This record gives sequence, C-alpha cells and structure tokens, in this order.
Amino acid sequence: MDQAVESRDRNGGELMELKTKDIYRIDCKDTLSPDLITSLCSLYQPLCGTQAIMLYLTLYSEGRNQHTQETHGRLCALMNCSAEDLEKARIHLEEMLLMRTFEQDGDQKNSYVYLLHAPLSSAGFLSSREFALEYARIMGKKESDMTSAKLAAGRLSTSGYKDITRPVSYATRSRCSEIEDISSHIEPRYSFSNDDTAINFDYEHFIATTSALVFPAELRTQETMNLIGKLATVHGLSADRMRILVMRCVNLSAMTFDSDGLKILAEKSDPDINSAKDIYSLPPVSFLQAKQNGAPVSQSDKKILENLLVKYKFAPDIINIMIEYILKVSQNRLIRSFVEMIAGEWSRDGVDTRDKAFKETKKQLKGTRPMRKDVLPSYMENLQEEIVNAENSSVSEEDRKAIEDMIAKMRNKK
Repeated sequence: MDQAVESRDRNGGELMELKTKDIYRIDCKDTLSPDLITSLCSLYQPLCGTQAIMLYLTLYSEGRNQHTQETHGRLCALMNCSAEDLEKARIHLEEMLLMRTFEQDGDQKNSYVYLLHAPLSSAGFLSSREFALEYARIMGKKESDMTSAKLAAGRLSTSGYKDITRPVSYATRSRCSEIEDISSHIEPRYSFSNDDTAINFDYEHFIATTSALVFPAELRTQETMNLIGKLATVHGLSADRMRILVMRCVNLSAMTFDSDGLKILAEKSDPDINSAKDIYSLPPVSFLQAKQNGAPVSQSDKKILENLLVKYKFAPDIINIMIEYILKVSQNRLIRSFVEMIAGEWSRDGVDTRDKAFKETKKQLKGTRPMRKDVLPSYMENLQEEIVNAENSSVSEEDRKAIEDMIAKMRNKK
C-alpha cells in the first residue's frame, strides 16, 4: 500500500496527499561550493533540522544526474524515512527559502517540481540580522560566537575608498535590486565591536596570520576580539605585534585567555605607529608621545588614554584633541580625575566629531579668561570643591597636590 501523508499549508489549508508513487523532478542550476556546504551544515542545520539538510543534499545529488522523473519512494528509500518525514523536511526548507515546490494534480498520481535555491554564503548568513538572531537563540551565545569566529569572512572593506562605479542604463530593475542587496553586505570583513567604540585595527591581517593552533577558534569570542582591537587602537600596536602578545596570553592546556594579562602587555609595549599625515589620526599613545617630544608614555598615562576609549567610547582623534586641550590648561599634566571630569563633560555635551571637539576646546579656553582676578575657570572650581570635600573625594593624595599646584599657579598668573 502506498504510503501517504496529508499536510496543511501555513494558513491551515489542506494540501494534497503526498504518496510514494507521486513523481518529481528537480531543478538545481546552482553549484554548491565548499563554503555553501559549510553554510548548510554549520549555519542552516540548527535552524531547519538535520533531516531537512539531508533532503536538500539528496535532492541536489539526484538533480545533478536526473534524466527522467522518479517517484518519492526513491527519496524515502535513500533517506530511510517516511513520506510524512519527507514532507516535514521539505516545508522546513521552504521556510528557510532554500527551495520552492510546484504541484500538478493527476488521476493516479501527482507530479512535483522542486526548485532548489542556493543557500546564503557563510558571510551572507552571518550578516543577516534575522538569521543571526535566530541562530544565537537556538545555539546560545558561546556556540554562536565560536561559529562566527570560525566562519566570519565577508567581503573586503571599502572604508576609505570612493565608489566610482559607472551606472548601467540597460540593467533591469530586478537586477539593480539584486546588486543593491549585494552592496548592502560590502562591509569590513571582521567587525567584532557591538558598541559605538571606534576601532582601527587590521583584523584581516591578524586572523590571516594567526594560526588556530596557537589561538584556537574557541577563544576568539566577540568580547576577546573586541578587546584586541581596542587595545591595538589606543596603544598604536600593529596586527603583527598584537599576534605576539595574544599568543602569550593563551593557555592551550586549560583553553583559557588572559584578558588582564593582554592589557598589561599592551600597556608595556611601545607603539608601532608613530607617524601620519594627520596628527590627530594617530593612536592616542603615539599622539601623546609626539607631544612629549618622543619621550615614552608612562603606564599610568596609557591607562588614562585606554579608559577614554573603552569607558567613554571616544574615537582616537577626539581623544587626541581632548588631550591636547588638557595639556594646555593643566601645565602639561594628565591628572586622572581632571581628565575624567573633562571626558564626562564632553560625553554629556555629545562631542563625537572633530568639529565639535575643536569648538568645545575653543569654548573652554575662552572661558578660562575670568572677568575678576579672583575668579577661576569653572572646571577648576569643580576640582577645588572636590578637594575641599575630602570625605567623598576620589582624588588621590598625589593628584590632590598636583591640582592644588595648578590652582595656585593660575591664581598667581591672574
């Protein structure tokens, strides 16, 4: 007796019974590359199930060499499943846009045409917000991060390039739409920052030259890769230098990564990037070193700069403009509490571009010219109040003494 299953469509309507004697033909013009097979197994499979992926691969295999129509009984035999399982798997594939089904009624048996669609590439899947969120929900954050670290390999970054593509007048509307969809995925190949912190790091070179044997994919979480980019950005370290530092922080036997150790190593390292056409585009540590006539930057100052990037999320050029301003008004000293007070003020004022930063410095410098001899700038008055309020003060004794000296010198000048 023929095996059959009665299914319902997504709107609850009845579908024709699928019988093992029903015939089918397959249309699969696309060729599955190794990356697409990886995408099917590592990305699509958790979403639509193992049997659905096996059905896709079986239809693909059969369709490549199909010369005549065949019955569903052959598919059931190949996959060792029932017609009901076959139907469920097919619906899962349709839901994932991996295939379309066309049906034609017959007196004794029905005829089906299965049109297979190529899956998204690994990069395309990971750049799809809907697919990525569903994948993370099913697999969990740890496994999702591991998969992303292994497979994130989108297109080359076009950042800093000008689009000089000539418009094609004869392109059809549908083709133009397809090109726009592809263009929407042209983005930096590796983007591990999920906040608005500006990271300037060559992830391409870092990952291409860092063996998984010394820095396993399991340890390349979004949090870890984000930290690597931030530390390299603020300390002016190249991808090659970061690879060496990262390798020293990996414990292969315990499969752990020492994030705090990497911070210490980065702070102890001299910057690799020391020159640029635009001085404000330098890494903050390199910029401060230039302001010090090439003298090494102390670790305490490096921590201050790192804090501006990581905690306050200022872009490197904004940090450099801020540091330049602070050095002007504080007798070339970087006092942590003073820097944090200025950073908090700029953050509240929404200083996120160079123009805003320069306007803010001009405004503050103009405000340092009091009308009366005994009037101090507002930021100095705030620091003076903090010193007076010793019980609630977060200022160290060393910083307190430095601030008092600054205030005294400013009073003498006035």
